[in-house]
Amino acid sequence: MKKAASRRIFRKAKYAMTGRKGFSYILTCVIILITVMIVFVSLQYAFVYHIAAEQKRETQLKLDGYITQCAVKNFDALKQGAAWDEFIDSMEMVDGAYDLLGFPELRSEAIVAEGKYEMSRPDIYALSGDCFGVRVRYEITVPFEAFGRKVADIVVPIEIQSRYTEK
Repeated sequence: MKKAASRRIFRKAKYAMTGRKGFSYILTCVIILITVMIVFVSLQYAFVYHIAAEQKRETQLKLDGYITQCAVKNFDALKQGAAWDEFIDSMEMVDGAYDLLGFPELRSEAIVAEGKYEMSRPDIYALSGDCFGVRVRYEITVPFEAFGRKVADIVVPIEIQSRYTEK
């Protein structure tokens, strides 16, 4: 009995959505609304990764400028072909990179940039060998909002390497 009743309800609903008396627009409207919602959410998600890419480029530029300043400061040693490890203090370079990124000495709390994202304290390592520079790893947390509500926090891991090598 229940099956027959549910089949009748299903047939009536199907007829109402696909009928030729003007009610067939309901199915079309529902499909359009679902498609628009999926496109909107996809664009919002792409915007989150756009923010992460912009922040990564900005940080890369800052670190490249800093490593260039270190290279200019130690130009004479580099020009004479001396070992870089003797003239370049890697701990000083790492401390300078922390200061440049806004994390002096013991600051461990995250940086919030204009409500767009939150940057965690980075892990910065000095590079050595045939080059000098820094490797930076950190995460940014970007709020994912859909239809005016915060849905989730998306964590994007970022790794940047800024180094000087002699050509």
